[in-house]
Amino acid sequence: MKKKVVFFSFFSSLFSPLVLVLFIAIFAGGAIGAILGQEDETSCVDTGSTITVNVDSKSTEENAKAMFAHWKEKYNATPQAGSGILGTLQMESQLDPAAVNASSGATGIAQWLGNRKTNLEALASEKGKEVTNLGLQLEYLDQELASSYYASSKEIFQLTDVHEAAKEWLMKFEGMSQNPEQWFLDQRYAYADHWYSVIGSGDLISNGILDNAVSNEANEVTCGTTSTIADGEVLDVAKSLIGYFTYSQPKRTQFGTVEYIDKYGYADCSSFVWLVLAKAGYSVPENVGWFTGSMTADARGSHEWLEEVAETSAKAGDIIIVNQGAGVGNNGHTAVLAEDWHGETTKVIEQGGMQKNGVGEGQINLSFGSLLSGGDICYARPVKKVESKK
Repeated sequence: MKKKVVFFSFFSSLFSPLVLVLFIAIFAGGAIGAILGQEDETSCVDTGSTITVNVDSKSTEENAKAMFAHWKEKYNATPQAGSGILGTLQMESQLDPAAVNASSGATGIAQWLGNRKTNLEALASEKGKEVTNLGLQLEYLDQELASSYYASSKEIFQLTDVHEAAKEWLMKFEGMSQNPEQWFLDQRYAYADHWYSVIGSGDLISNGILDNAVSNEANEVTCGTTSTIADGEVLDVAKSLIGYFTYSQPKRTQFGTVEYIDKYGYADCSSFVWLVLAKAGYSVPENVGWFTGSMTADARGSHEWLEEVAETSAKAGDIIIVNQGAGVGNNGHTAVLAEDWHGETTKVIEQGGMQKNGVGEGQINLSFGSLLSGGDICYARPVKKVESKK
């Protein structure tokens, strides 16, 4: 006992009472941390306001996988729920944490605005991170879900229907129940269905691909091979449909079937391209499950149906897609190149654009018009399934 008293007296003589208190606090904190175990950099375990989610933004697909991995760990999210939520969020931001609405200033994957954007910026300042950091935005989303106002949205993570999850997130988290003109459910469902095709496989999860996405080690998953040159058959099919169909977005899938095409049916630009590729033997989403926004996302992401090519490499039979914003409705257009790309006077075969009264020949600068001003231009080549080559 005397030795301990002497030691303590000696120790006290070296340090002021304040320093001593700080030392003991640091020592105790370190000891407790050693007992409980230190959280590693990629941990998403909720430890209160000190939680840090470390996820870097990459491609649309890698961002989607990282987001789902986080939700699966934190909320035990089902693949259906994760896909539905991703589909709705992609409609807002293309899952890009750096997305900013040019007119409103809404920011990030959930397009935060007003006080919510201010709170996001405050968290970024507190954490010493950029507002555009994906991990920071996931952390902020968690904080919102922990609040009483958004708490009911956490129930969505347990849903087992992709479309129900997409709509519920739109209604509850985004609060859009009174704004049906902004629902665009067909487009959100198309995005959601795409993500379920990516993350809905048990093999995908068990192989650790989603977990690896968080640590930036995502593996390649592909079910087909990419065409290295444009396919002349695509252009042949497109030309064979000149004079067919009446342009209609609401009736865009009423063109008959791939085997029995109804010349007097209906199509819009993206359903026409869908039909052309399907007729030419390429893989396309079921039930015309895409629009111009999701076409570009796939061409730059999972390459399930399309793969982006350089503008100067685009050939006759390739696809041009141009989007303003999310590419919804009249904010997007797509067509088949009728000749090798040689600038904005390159000819295209299209439905819509210059051709409202049936499929016909157009020209990039005239067919895409104002969409080219600040629009996102993507040239893409179709991807054919391995099975289709047998």
